[in-house]
Amino acid sequence: MGISSILIIGNGQLSYSIVEALSKTSSSENGTPPKISVLTNPYQTPWLPPNTPPNLIEHKTSDFSASSLESSFTGQDLVISTLAGGDYNFQVGIIDAVIVAGVKRFIPHEFGLDSLNQGIQAILPRSAERARIIQYLRDLSRTHLDFQWVGIAVGCVLDRLLIAGDLGFDLQWQNATIHGTGTEILAASSLQRVGSAVASCIEHWHEMKNRYIYTAGVLTTANDILACLEHLSGKKWSFSYEDVGDCVREGTKRIERGYPDAGMFLMERSVVYDGELKAAGAFEKKSANKILGLDEETVEQIVAKAYHDFQHHGRPGCGCG
Repeated sequence: MGISSILIIGNGQLSYSIVEALSKTSSSENGTPPKISVLTNPYQTPWLPPNTPPNLIEHKTSDFSASSLESSFTGQDLVISTLAGGDYNFQVGIIDAVIVAGVKRFIPHEFGLDSLNQGIQAILPRSAERARIIQYLRDLSRTHLDFQWVGIAVGCVLDRLLIAGDLGFDLQWQNATIHGTGTEILAASSLQRVGSAVASCIEHWHEMKNRYIYTAGVLTTANDILACLEHLSGKKWSFSYEDVGDCVREGTKRIERGYPDAGMFLMERSVVYDGELKAAGAFEKKSANKILGLDEETVEQIVAKAYHDFQHHGRPGCGCG
């Protein structure tokens, strides 16, 4: 059975990237684009690519109760989640509704760092929760033999994080704080690459099913990113190197003082730069890019796109996805 009806949960940058990629693909059955639905809260309007043909994307709404989700999922070949990836109970509720609705395929909210890395799990509770979700899916696929899933790790979404300033690079004031030596290997992808990876996984579903895959666009370093930014701006940036442990300690203090978001922001940054965690190791050793037919990205391309977007649009008020 082909995948011709796809529902995407969410209304942010990730869902936008996936919708954009899928709208350019053809289903395996009749050569036409798959039927795409976007599921949001009732008060939201889907954020869709410009010039999207009328009636190509169906908008569905849900209060995210079990019965509402089951109704929305009925008749779909595949459900993709881009919401609340680190919320175990929320994701399990979605998965259970997928099973009840008779949907045979599911892609959970991953699209980031390696959630199966135990060192990352120990620092980031959301990664630990995502790992629990992957285990839940593995168990389900053993008890429901017609149910299949794919987990997609892409590394850090570099252009999105650069624009938001989350990696310590300030595109406005042209300075950088790099935790570590600057030579640690980082697994990264562009936001556009996330959609391409999803579309390719769907195309190669039989090879990818019931697997957690690694498909970063590029392996790079903070020093390489800095060099690209200096070249694009035509200026020498001011920058400093700081210990990764300082980032962790400050993040822990903020959490203890009652500022969990600010604390986790620093903890997530530390994971990207901490060479001892080998956060990019699985992306180097287990890359699925060749099987998926995905070309390598370059750090120059991703950084240039981020720099251009920042110059023309500035830092977004919300980077949710």
